[in-house]
Amino acid sequence: MNEFTAKKLGEVLAFAVVGMETFDRGRDAFVSVLGEEMVQSFIEESQIHADTIRAIAEKEGVSAVVMKKLEGTGMKLRAMRDLYVGDQWNNATELLEWSGFFEGAATVHWALVKGATEAKADADLITLAETGWSRHHRMLEKATELLHEVGKKKGLNL
Repeated sequence: MNEFTAKKLGEVLAFAVVGMETFDRGRDAFVSVLGEEMVQSFIEESQIHADTIRAIAEKEGVSAVVMKKLEGTGMKLRAMRDLYVGDQWNNATELLEWSGFFEGAATVHWALVKGATEAKADADLITLAETGWSRHHRMLEKATELLHEVGKKKGLNL
């Protein structure tokens, strides 16, 4: 595995870790709009991706590169999230708005991983990239759908 792919795996690992932290910290608000089952599913999928990425990094001998990127990207994501969400951890609309930024960014990072793994023609990595992209894209679609409904409801309140 080359350094580019290893760094991108570290970045998507950061999205998995920070995503789980975010769902955990804002769990009550997320559950109020997504339901317990969907929230738990997103957390479990992210944990599987994180575990799989760590195992691949170890197997490929790129753990140091992946973990360094996890640390740096994780710090950036947390800083952006905390600045955006502020003290609104019980506000589902704010968390969904943040999710638009977060899940969109995660989706495009997984697209980079998918492209890199297709170039390498590694079936296991391609499957990981497809499931990672899909997980984040589903949440982005759900957040967009829910925010559209919020806008319709609040748009009537003049």
